[in-house]
Amino acid sequence: MKQIGSLTKIGLISLGLVLGMILSDVQAESRFETGFRSIPWGTHKNQLPDLGQSKKSLNKIYKSGPSSLLFMQGKGNLTLVLDGIPLLSIFMQFNNQVFRGVDLIFNKAYREKIYTILKQELGSEGITEKGETQWQTANIGILLTDRELIVSHQPL
Repeated sequence: MKQIGSLTKIGLISLGLVLGMILSDVQAESRFETGFRSIPWGTHKNQLPDLGQSKKSLNKIYKSGPSSLLFMQGKGNLTLVLDGIPLLSIFMQFNNQVFRGVDLIFNKAYREKIYTILKQELGSEGITEKGETQWQTANIGILLTDRELIVSHQPL
């Protein structure tokens, strides 16, 4: 009877190890995979929530071609913080009035902290070349420079 108990324990431990290996191979999903701060990628300018921007600013989102919407201290109502890290500004990127990306500007001193967050979130160190690190998923491209985090719905 004691031998069956030992075999059961070994079986459960083995099952736990196998499940752990399977789950560790699953790549974590980025918070940016479907959009930015509850605004889905592909949202048309006319379907944006109230962002605290003036009509004049919103009119700078062009009908055709690329354009951006700036958020900074005193301009717009997006919180200028990423996981406790202060941001200097946020640019929402549009193409043909459709939301396609975001550019978060931060002080150089926070680059390593942001890198660590992304590495853990994405389950990968990314590809670093010339001081810039890139990650690619099926839906987004992420580029981390010395002072910018650029997320693009269209891969980089």
